[in-house]
Amino acid sequence: MSGQVQGQGQSVLLPSLAVAASAVFWGTTWIPLREIDGPGVPAEWSGLLIYLVPALLVLPMILIRRHRVIAGGLPLLVAAVAVGACNGLFAVSMVFGEIGIVILLFYLNPIWATVLERVVIGTPIAGFRWAGIGLGLLGLVALQGLAGRWPFPSNAAEWMGLGAGVCWAVGLVATNVARDSSMVEKTFLQFVFAALTAGLLIFLLGWTDQHPTVAGLSASLPWILAAAALWVVPAMGLSLWGASHMSPARASMLLMLEVLVGVGSAAWLAGEELGLNKIVGGALILSASLVEAWGSARADAKRVG
Repeated sequence: MSGQVQGQGQSVLLPSLAVAASAVFWGTTWIPLREIDGPGVPAEWSGLLIYLVPALLVLPMILIRRHRVIAGGLPLLVAAVAVGACNGLFAVSMVFGEIGIVILLFYLNPIWATVLERVVIGTPIAGFRWAGIGLGLLGLVALQGLAGRWPFPSNAAEWMGLGAGVCWAVGLVATNVARDSSMVEKTFLQFVFAALTAGLLIFLLGWTDQHPTVAGLSASLPWILAAAALWVVPAMGLSLWGASHMSPARASMLLMLEVLVGVGSAAWLAGEELGLNKIVGGALILSASLVEAWGSARADAKRVG
């Protein structure tokens, strides 16, 4: 019995560390995104630029491995579109929105992951998960209401943050279902759909009047390359690999570390105010993840026993 428990603990340790590390990367992605913005590079193009580089690099590999991509079927396609859309939406929202609020709205995703697990996989919604959903929704009300706003996103960037969380929850469930597809196909395709999403937003939101100049791109190139090589690629690879080896709800809980990293770094480096709404709303949203972690641990222990 103890050997079985130890083995299961070891099997989930590395994926858990990978997802936690990816949360640190995601929590500071706003730094290169905002550094790319400058003379000759409109801010609205930042999200597209950081994903365009890896997308172009992996396209030949996708073509070479096209038979594996086709074999992945609908689960792989849904995972790719959903996670890609998540990252594209999140990148754009980081440029224009208030970082702390956008991140907290994104990290309501355990609610959507729990509901999707029930609908797609058939996982029963236990009492502790209902409590987590309630705490998460109360956190949303506090986050917006204590700032004098209606208890839902108040601008386009915040809606993108919330939408990114929904897409991530869909991607987690689809990634969990698409176990037969390798991480190579899953990761490569995310880059392409993230770039497509960020590019589509430029047209949908009417940001086509200004285009990056050659001089602007040359000046911003170090940050564009750094964003791809030091933030996007490690974060996406670690999060997708780790998430594929655990339940969607558990992965969402571990990724909540980004809340602390993102809100803290934005307050420290970007001078964002750490108001009562973020403190109370963030505490409630984090409490929702803690309830999920506690309940999942008890459920796992009962299954092992």
